[in-house]
Amino acid sequence: MGGYDFAYLNKPLIFTGALKKGAVKRLKDTLEFWIRVTRENALTINSEAYQLIVRTRLMHSYARLKIKEKTTWDFQNWGEPINSWDMIATYTGFSLVFMQGLKKLGIEISSEEEKGVFHLWKYIGYLLGIPPQFLPENRQYAVEQLYWWTTIQEQGDEDSAHLAKALLQENLDNTIYKYAFQRKMLLRLHQSMNWHLLDEEINQRLQIPKPHKAFSIFPKIVRKGNLVSQKIYLRNFQQYQKLVEMGSLQQLKVLDDYIKHTPKDFNY
Repeated sequence: MGGYDFAYLNKPLIFTGALKKGAVKRLKDTLEFWIRVTRENALTINSEAYQLIVRTRLMHSYARLKIKEKTTWDFQNWGEPINSWDMIATYTGFSLVFMQGLKKLGIEISSEEEKGVFHLWKYIGYLLGIPPQFLPENRQYAVEQLYWWTTIQEQGDEDSAHLAKALLQENLDNTIYKYAFQRKMLLRLHQSMNWHLLDEEINQRLQIPKPHKAFSIFPKIVRKGNLVSQKIYLRNFQQYQKLVEMGSLQQLKVLDDYIKHTPKDFNY
């Protein structure tokens, strides 16, 4: 959601019609990409995750060609569509920003884990076609890259707010939960997480409704639960590995739910 606050970064989504198609399919695809590429030993040559990255690279190339051919793209302000620097910023979101969000939710990240996350996404970025010499491999380099990139970005605009609205609407459109009240509850919980993880002015620009007090406590409960579980599972390597395995199974379960419950109408 926070990435929508960068107006220029979002333009390929607008120009390829992603907003009209809705967020359900896009969220499912992003979730599948992230989960597949982060499994243990996932990126061996020609593995399922490896092929998924290659398909994504081809999709980016096709989108670039079509945007240039079919639209009135503003090269002066926005640069090349899906350019290398925008891609670096996007995948910094999967590393630097991702870990920052986890820390705000009470997750402890060791220096070894941090190094591993940056190494993983540098390789994924390389497979996606980003020149490897520009890909950040540590926190300091990533912060510098992200800072300089933000200096040429405009704040969220009307398109950004529309994308944010579509992403929130996904909670009500998906069919993972059977009853409407369950979907509304999920929407309120996600709104509370956005207000916890993003600055107030970003939430306001993206027009994300402020959560009711009853739901604003949810991120605090998540943080407390994470702190408690880490005291239990981070005592030794065996317990740590058990926590890793539990998390992996939970993630695969979420992905399976999305794949099962994404209507065929969304499979473009």
